[in-house]
Amino acid sequence: MKKGITIGRASFRYALLGATILTGVGGIAHAQDAAPQATGDVIVVTGFKKSAADAIRAKKQNIEISDGISSDGLGRFPDLNVGEALQRIPGVQINREAEGRNATIGLRGMPGYYARTTLNGQAFAEPPYVTTTGGADGTPLGAFNSDIFTAFSIQKSPMANSQSGGLSGNIDMQIAPALGRKDGGFAKAAYEYNTNGGLGAPAYTIGYNKHFNSDFAVFGTFAYRKENFRRDTLRYNGYNRLTLAQSKLTAQQFADAYGAYYGTTASSSTFTLAQALGSNPYTAPSNVGSLSQNGIWALGLMRQYTRMNVGTLQSGSLGAEWRVNDNLKIGVTGYHSDRDLPDTVQYFLLNDPFGTATVEPLSSPVVMENGFAVIPRTRNSNYDGKSSTRLFSQKQAADGLFLNAEWENDKWRFAGVIAATSSSNSSEETELDLRTVTLGGSGNNGLVEVMDTGLGELNDFYQSVTPNPQNVMFTLPFRASATTAGFQPGYWNWAPNAPQDLFTSDGKYLLHVGGTHRYAAKSVNSVQLDAERQVDFGPITSIQGGVRSESNEYTSHGVRNMAYGIQTQNITASMLIKAPSVDDFMEGKAPINTDWLTIDPIPFLNAIRPVTRYNNGELSELGFNVFYADGGFANNNFKVTNELMQAYIQAKYDTSIFGHRVRGNFGVRSETTEYEVTTLDRTARVASNGGVGARSDYTWHTYKDTYSQILPSAIAVGDVFENVVLRAAYYKTYVRPDPQTSSPVRSYSYSTNNESTATQTITNVNINLASGQLKPYLADNYDLSLEWYNRPNGLISLAYFKKKLTNRVAAIADPAVLCPADGSDWGFGALTWNGSYCSATNANDVVNGVPNSYRIFAGGNHNIDSPTYVSGLEFNIQQNFDFLPSFWKNFGGSLNYAFTQAKQTGGSANPFPGISKHNYNAILYYETAKYGIRAVYNWRSEYNLDGSGTFFGNARNAAARGQLDLSASYNINERISVSLDAYNLTNSFRKEYQGDERMVRQIDYDGQTFTASVKANF
Repeated sequence: MKKGITIGRASFRYALLGATILTGVGGIAHAQDAAPQATGDVIVVTGFKKSAADAIRAKKQNIEISDGISSDGLGRFPDLNVGEALQRIPGVQINREAEGRNATIGLRGMPGYYARTTLNGQAFAEPPYVTTTGGADGTPLGAFNSDIFTAFSIQKSPMANSQSGGLSGNIDMQIAPALGRKDGGFAKAAYEYNTNGGLGAPAYTIGYNKHFNSDFAVFGTFAYRKENFRRDTLRYNGYNRLTLAQSKLTAQQFADAYGAYYGTTASSSTFTLAQALGSNPYTAPSNVGSLSQNGIWALGLMRQYTRMNVGTLQSGSLGAEWRVNDNLKIGVTGYHSDRDLPDTVQYFLLNDPFGTATVEPLSSPVVMENGFAVIPRTRNSNYDGKSSTRLFSQKQAADGLFLNAEWENDKWRFAGVIAATSSSNSSEETELDLRTVTLGGSGNNGLVEVMDTGLGELNDFYQSVTPNPQNVMFTLPFRASATTAGFQPGYWNWAPNAPQDLFTSDGKYLLHVGGTHRYAAKSVNSVQLDAERQVDFGPITSIQGGVRSESNEYTSHGVRNMAYGIQTQNITASMLIKAPSVDDFMEGKAPINTDWLTIDPIPFLNAIRPVTRYNNGELSELGFNVFYADGGFANNNFKVTNELMQAYIQAKYDTSIFGHRVRGNFGVRSETTEYEVTTLDRTARVASNGGVGARSDYTWHTYKDTYSQILPSAIAVGDVFENVVLRAAYYKTYVRPDPQTSSPVRSYSYSTNNESTATQTITNVNINLASGQLKPYLADNYDLSLEWYNRPNGLISLAYFKKKLTNRVAAIADPAVLCPADGSDWGFGALTWNGSYCSATNANDVVNGVPNSYRIFAGGNHNIDSPTYVSGLEFNIQQNFDFLPSFWKNFGGSLNYAFTQAKQTGGSANPFPGISKHNYNAILYYETAKYGIRAVYNWRSEYNLDGSGTFFGNARNAAARGQLDLSASYNINERISVSLDAYNLTNSFRKEYQGDERMVRQIDYDGQTFTASVKANF
């Protein structure tokens, strides 16, 4: 038995991860002349101490500034997913806002879409994200099972031979080639248990590597995992200022009770008592404005929410490699991943006490640090109460094949790669809502709620409603349209001006059937050729160059459903079920409303389909009529194609300056892009079919452009002392505007201007301009890293980086710029700017006998001239205590800390949402040849979030959060090991707030996760 192999295959891999994260572990420290590769000599673990020493030695000799993680070469990464593992690296922050463990990350002070994700150093079709909020999270790393990979590398200073496009860096996912792997196989079985909901899920992985001889080898890995986990959420969607009418107080009672919270002079940041009480007579109390200046506020829309994530993840990789002779080697690597979550469901209870509801304060206002005075506890009646079920099927898939060849002798090296990759992502949301509507005037819908925000404390949150249950199901037949006589009693009624809703004749109840379906597909195909010549020309040691042709295509399709034509006669009360999280919501930590009935989605959908077609129109993929006028259709139908021609040349050097070795490279990369976007733009001024719209309202448009980039880069690595290394790097790169964030589709929305009269209607036309003509973002990147290898198994390092971004995309601020003389391309004629608004003077018409004119309000994005600066510090320390006596020598640990900040010149001090200024990881492990244990604590400071999606009010902050994970492993013998992993032992949850943590906006609760596994090597 070889002791190294025994330890490597069955020792404590968690300790390995903790030790190697900060040192550029094996598999990510690669020769400067090659694209990032996970070679067998680096990846295969042969004992912790040796692997740590090899990793530190590789980092010291490496050229680029990089960090990463690796497996044991036979299929084990010690975290829930890739994103959770990568967050251990300084400068990486996981995006916990992403639901469903999508595992997107931010890198070096920027969101995920500013990073470039590659596979074995090559561009590939990563699963495109689809989102309901318009944000971009970057590559969903959760779409892959990490067991098929051997390493993940973060290239923080990519050089000319690396793929461009990573403003924050390149994230390389690596699959080791066949000849570099050791013979043998493994089988692993695991079981995951999530405390939130008591949900369990099995997982299995099998892999095998085989050398048929010293020159030919194959490998294959297949991983299957059941996904079955839950997130519970309280969404405090926004706070509203309490009105006199809602309080049911007299003006004097209101003034006496709350005058201290109103200002005396109106401004943008104050609200006066006179504004609150209007023309009602009152005597102002003497304490007006003494406690606050902005009025009193109470919680508006409250969402009690559970998401069940149910499905499977299947991933596989395989490859073969043949050494034809001493000079030539060829290989093939393929991968496939399919994450299918067809049964993912969201359950909501949505109660909104504002509008015509009555809001009775039950507690005194609490003045927040942001100046808001909030009443946490209220009794609300006649509010809008809704129970919502959203079947939210998700499917992410990715496939690829890489063919590579390399020929080399002592002077020349030639390499070539052909890549064919594709991916897709689909999100099919079907909304099924049962709603009791707030009634105006003297009406009352009978709902009463007591609500307490808890001021951000889960145990103090409270919600209860009457009657019990709040929402009920009843059966009414369907009538296709309303008549001039009004809605017909005894029927569900449908009208084109509310195409996703069915109403009862009294307006008290509403049945909503809608949903947005988004589909995205991506393909990336490329051919790359590289050549390198060894030279002896002063300090220059080699000249390397290459060419690359790449074609990538992104296709988006989306529709919005409507309720027309469903078979309501088949709906029964038995289709209402108790929400599955009622009895253990947040494991009992939040006393929620338990009178929560919701629609059972599968029997309901089976009962209401097939639908009657609306005007013989199209049906969606799920068999519903399409609502063409909605943004779910208008914003999501386009195709973007980029044809790239790339070339680079770089020189490597190795010399001595004043007795100190200095090495590195410098080079330049040239890229030319032929860009084409085809969009389905709305050209009809008014949506047809009574506002529902039709495909004939849209016209395909094509826009083409060509642009080129020259991207220089250079790096120098100097041995300051024998064990002290200084690295300095510069590189320029760019990234094309993301098509989903900056949609290339033009869209419209309409509203009635408040200046309209009975004899003159003024319609506001809001045009969201296409973003197809945006230019790429550019970035100049500067890096400096000082590393002290203080002992054979130790490292202390400090890195600084600064990035200057130009051409960032932002919203256009000047409306005058967006008023062309000719508006025919927008469906209007001549347009006139009068200093305040843009008017369509020749597009007036008559609607219902009343003259109608149009005011045009255009908005969109453009490339801004002022630069954005991002900078940061990253500190790493890793030490093994093998120099200590007795059992102390088995200890080791690491600590890393990252600081990042960003500022837009002349604009926001925090231009990037979702990024913390401070982040650290503390790792402590104890390992012997028989067993090991590792503890990891990750903490990040608060960070800002955009006020987007269904949230309203001011932008939000996410509170600082820390999490403790623990892992243990035991080697039964040289072939079999068992392990137990525990995640989030601190039971931490995410909290968002508005200016003050007591003004809570959202709480996400995932609970704790435990994974037990057994692994056998053969």
